[in-house]
Amino acid sequence: MSSKAEVTERITGLLQLVIASSVMTNERIARSLGLNVVDLQALGFIARNGAPMTAGEVSQATELPTSTTTRVLDRLEKQGFIERTTDPNDRRRVVVRARPEALSGAGAGGTDDPYRDILDGMRRAHEQFTVDELEVVARYLDAVKDVR
Repeated sequence: MSSKAEVTERITGLLQLVIASSVMTNERIARSLGLNVVDLQALGFIARNGAPMTAGEVSQATELPTSTTTRVLDRLEKQGFIERTTDPNDRRRVVVRARPEALSGAGAGGTDDPYRDILDGMRRAHEQFTVDELEVVARYLDAVKDVR
């Protein structure tokens, strides 16, 4: 049986590989969509939010300076990945939302979802584990997701 230190070292090494692979995969996907990787990640934050966001909220979520966030949002809007609208609850505020049709590929020349193969692979990998085991993994990832 492994010690906690040995398992911790193994997990740390595996997470480093996952992160490196994710960075390179996201770079490839960003290029395929005509984006840079920062713009793609900001778009991901906006899309996953589930509700329109202000530029300040995007800046806070991404930890990008507000000036950089403005340039990112300008590029994403110009390429059709997001749209800016007035907040229906406060017409003085401008909010951004992801355009689902652009995310599915319509805004990128009609290509398929670039994450589909990855998600399919993850579903296949999850079939090897029980719900209880996946709950432990989810709990662990939730605990380490904000470690800096």
